[in-house]
Amino acid sequence: MMNVVIAEDDFRVSSIHEAYVEEMEGFDVTAKALNGKELRASLEQNTVDLILLDIYFPDERGTSLMMHIRNQYPDIDIIVISASDRRDDLLIAKRYGVYDFLVKPVTKNRFQTALRQYKEHRSWFSQSSTFSESDAKRFLTHTGHAFSEEVLPTGIDSITLNKVAGALSRASDGLTIEETCRKEGVSRTTARRYLEHLVASGKAKTQLSYGVIGRPERKYVLTS
Repeated sequence: MMNVVIAEDDFRVSSIHEAYVEEMEGFDVTAKALNGKELRASLEQNTVDLILLDIYFPDERGTSLMMHIRNQYPDIDIIVISASDRRDDLLIAKRYGVYDFLVKPVTKNRFQTALRQYKEHRSWFSQSSTFSESDAKRFLTHTGHAFSEEVLPTGIDSITLNKVAGALSRASDGLTIEETCRKEGVSRTTARRYLEHLVASGKAKTQLSYGVIGRPERKYVLTS
């Protein structure tokens, strides 16, 4: 269970966001704060995994709170939810490692997608101690293939989809279904389902590879 603090100066908005969080499995609202002072106290009194942070408070700006959080609580993650559209706020958020920046008004779908993506990424980091270059691009530069923002069909989850796409990105000549099975440790049925989804969504294409003998193999290649 991930403990969430909602730092929002409008109690009505805070209550709406609390309801959104409570609908999601794996999250619990540990505390709510209406200003910077209350947020600082909440962090001292509770074990916190994630802060949903506004920028505008009556006593201090959320950007100064980011500095405090990062210096005193480096393991706590931050998602900003604010009406601010100032580029300097976005730049500060980026420099302090903010996970996501949601601009108000925020729809329920956008809100819950951000939390779902955050949960999936935390799960990914707990699965293995190693990573590939495509993983680094996806998490640090946002230029890799990340699919958590998609509305995915039943039977397709973003973590496995990113793994399969990452395997394709490392294979310059593409991969067959069997090669994908070996590299990612998934069944043939699973490999086919995810590869075909990538093709259907326009993110991959198929091509035939002709060997010396036997029938040509169907290979999957990421589109540029």
